[in-house]
Amino acid sequence: MSVVEAGIKTVALDVGDCALCAHHASKHAAVPSERHDDLLPWGIVLTAAVVVASLGAGVERWIGIGAVAGILSAALCAFVTIIGVRRRAARMHERAVARMSAESDERVAMVVRQFEWAVNDVVKQKETIERVEASADLLMGQARQREQYVRRLEQQLFEARERVVSLSGTPAPVERVEVDPLADAMNGVIPFRWSLHTDRYQTNLELECGITSRRPTRVRLVDGEGAVLVTSGTPMWSEDGRPCFTIAKPPIELLTALDAGRETTYHFEALADYEWRTVRLEDSGLRTKLVTDKQGRMFRIADEPDAAQLLAPTIAQNQLN
Repeated sequence: MSVVEAGIKTVALDVGDCALCAHHASKHAAVPSERHDDLLPWGIVLTAAVVVASLGAGVERWIGIGAVAGILSAALCAFVTIIGVRRRAARMHERAVARMSAESDERVAMVVRQFEWAVNDVVKQKETIERVEASADLLMGQARQREQYVRRLEQQLFEARERVVSLSGTPAPVERVEVDPLADAMNGVIPFRWSLHTDRYQTNLELECGITSRRPTRVRLVDGEGAVLVTSGTPMWSEDGRPCFTIAKPPIELLTALDAGRETTYHFEALADYEWRTVRLEDSGLRTKLVTDKQGRMFRIADEPDAAQLLAPTIAQNQLN
């Protein structure tokens, strides 16, 4: 079906009816050529010189001929000069265009290289992130498996103790269970190593933070009813850069229970990341005391590991009070 058969009529619109079309047409319209009248002064002077040379007689004719010759010589010199200037301008333009083209190509190549480096860095970072995520998933899975294994061992140990008690009729001795640092980190438990120090008047409990990603700022002692008995001050720092705390005048029951490895109703909590977290204590085996020499200088030396001898001054002081 043709356009005429369909009854469709086309109407030619003027370019001025559309602002966009008018702007495009005016932008691409042919620029009118400029008229150059540079030869007009030369033509007028040359015509006047020829007329003077033709009509004059004697000296005037020679003056006209000299003027014509001078004008022709000047015109020839000007023509040669203009041609030379144009050639030099063309060569300088070509050199400038070549230099700009080379610089633009070099800049484009530099941008392309930088883009390739950026893409390579992004790809490497993505591969690194994928490897780290895979390692994290693997470690998380291993941590869960180890936690389940530890819980299963604890359950088996508890059942074995119950069987031993039921068969012998005597309570089974308390054994120290090996703990897993990874499980402590997963559960938010902060490890501490404890030691005892006496200064002839009282015995202090010293706590040194173990290997953990958290940095506790306070430590407090809580009794079996949940009441806070003692809260430590700001921590001191050991040579290894670990926070250390001192609990002054702790309960004698707590010290004897810690030294004997027995369960006690007291427990410690550490303030880390604005939250009081559970503390796991390990015996460092250090028992120290303060001594004074004849010159009045005080020294810290290792004391007997026997808790009874170490706590004797503290117990005597409490009895006097």
